[in-house]
Amino acid sequence: MRLLYLYPEEWTGRRAREVHTLSTCIALAQYGVEVTLLTAGGRRELLSHVRDMTGATEMPGLHLATLSRTLGPIRSAAIFSFYFRIWLWWQEKFDWAYVIHLKAAAMLSRARLPYAYEAHEIFAETPQKNETRQTQLHQLEKKLLEGAALRIATSASLAAALRRRYGGLSDNFVIAPNAGLSPLDRGISAANGPFVYAGSIADWKGLDLVIQASRDAQVPLKIIGGTAEEWQQLGQNLDTRGIIWQSRVPLSELPEALGGARAGLIPTQPETPSGRYSCPMKLFDYARCGLSVISTALPSLQSLEVGPWCLQVSSPTREAWAETMRNFHYSATQVEMARNWAAAHTWAKRAEFLVRAFARCGVRGSF
Repeated sequence: MRLLYLYPEEWTGRRAREVHTLSTCIALAQYGVEVTLLTAGGRRELLSHVRDMTGATEMPGLHLATLSRTLGPIRSAAIFSFYFRIWLWWQEKFDWAYVIHLKAAAMLSRARLPYAYEAHEIFAETPQKNETRQTQLHQLEKKLLEGAALRIATSASLAAALRRRYGGLSDNFVIAPNAGLSPLDRGISAANGPFVYAGSIADWKGLDLVIQASRDAQVPLKIIGGTAEEWQQLGQNLDTRGIIWQSRVPLSELPEALGGARAGLIPTQPETPSGRYSCPMKLFDYARCGLSVISTALPSLQSLEVGPWCLQVSSPTREAWAETMRNFHYSATQVEMARNWAAAHTWAKRAEFLVRAFARCGVRGSF
């Protein structure tokens, strides 16, 4: 099976969707699929990212390619699409394409290549500057979903929301939640360590909530994420005194950074479009390291069947979070439950599931 993963934007090596994309490509390649990951630039960053995740810049079955989306001072998806059509003409036939970007679908429809679309949010629910742009997003997303030979959603709640919003979609969504690496040989948490948050320090991630709640509960807090400049900017809006902070670390160094923590935190704000359907990858990072988790009660968690090691805060308020952190009890049994859960939710198992979904669909492409 030959699969083209079309990612029509520059690679930075810092975005969560890049971790998701590269993890999917690596796992599929390890399962035996011939995967070509095509991006709109950032090859050096992409190679560095592959090295961080695999220990090498090359691996069997994974092919990396880049095309520009710039022409002089102009940057446009149309430029990338033009180069893509030329590039595709010279490639050996692909059986499938895989996309998570709205603009990628239009490029593939012209190539008459069947594609799988993976939904991780509802783009049309993201507020735009004007109504015209909002309408365009709605139409683009609807067309993409209607044209997909295989529809994948990271949670059952997201699939249901897409069917409600767009109507007329058959009930053939494949539910494939995010995943993680295999669990460590032993847990690295500690009963008296700080609560820890690892990830983006963007506003909608709910950092203000856990910072305030930890102070109310009088418990230690560690934050891993962002740069020194970003942390300084955050400190201009929030009181970050007394918080242990560490800048963003590569995935390979995350277990060391998480070592000695009491529990991992996921304070994602569900009222935001991205947060409402979020299937947070940090859940898998925490679990594989043997950390219990405190998370906002996100709808996506229902598709993951998390156990008592993952405490869900029903109300995303400062008071509810403070109470949960104050009353948290460390349990060695739950540490092992988290690791066992992580072993059943790896990228390798997800790749196997996706390949079976492709086989059931039974569509082969040609151009």
